[in-house]
Amino acid sequence: MLALMTPSENVARDTDVGVRRPAAADSALGSPMQAGSLQVSEAREDIFLDGDDARNVFEVLDGIVCAYRILPDGERHIVSFYYPGDVIGHCSLGTYSYSAQALTPVRLRRVPRSIIERSMAQRPELAQRFLRLAALELAATRDHLVCLAAKSAEAKVAAFLMALSRRNAAVGEDPGRIKLPMTRLDIADYLGLTIETVSRMLSKFKRKGFIDLPRATLVVLKDMRGLATLADA
Repeated sequence: MLALMTPSENVARDTDVGVRRPAAADSALGSPMQAGSLQVSEAREDIFLDGDDARNVFEVLDGIVCAYRILPDGERHIVSFYYPGDVIGHCSLGTYSYSAQALTPVRLRRVPRSIIERSMAQRPELAQRFLRLAALELAATRDHLVCLAAKSAEAKVAAFLMALSRRNAAVGEDPGRIKLPMTRLDIADYLGLTIETVSRMLSKFKRKGFIDLPRATLVVLKDMRGLATLADA
């Protein structure tokens, strides 16, 4: 799960970038996840909706998923982005507390919650691993809330880019070349900004030499130190 952490927090946490490495769910949670069935969803297809019975837990195998809620005024707020290796829905009790939507074509492993709960009852160490997974998600959510409440628009966008850069580094990809599978509107709904503000901040960063924008779906980081300073402001 993507979290907007400052550089100092990044050093202090063993979660590093707030985005789990690919296949982390397999290595951490083992056989219960292997008991699931494959589910394929197209881009912009809902995987489950807020209020649905939380009967399944999902592992992202390929593609990007966002978790979102529709606010009383009809506005959408994106809670988090999930990448390959992330697990979705494991913290829900009874019903899902948010909706999950594929941002790109995705492959998921769908595991009935009953299988996981039965395995945890038989294997205390598995319960501890799921508890740690829930704790990591809670920490990432708290980081995101702090970002929404305390950071300027400039700092929010810079922190978002740096979080994606650190994720790239964690999975062995170029930290200076960020692919954006999400739209400007998705980013705005995640950061609590308008699409115009997100576009304006990216243009501002480009003018100042912090980034380059070869195309809408690619950001090249040219001054990572400068962006990190902005993100920590």
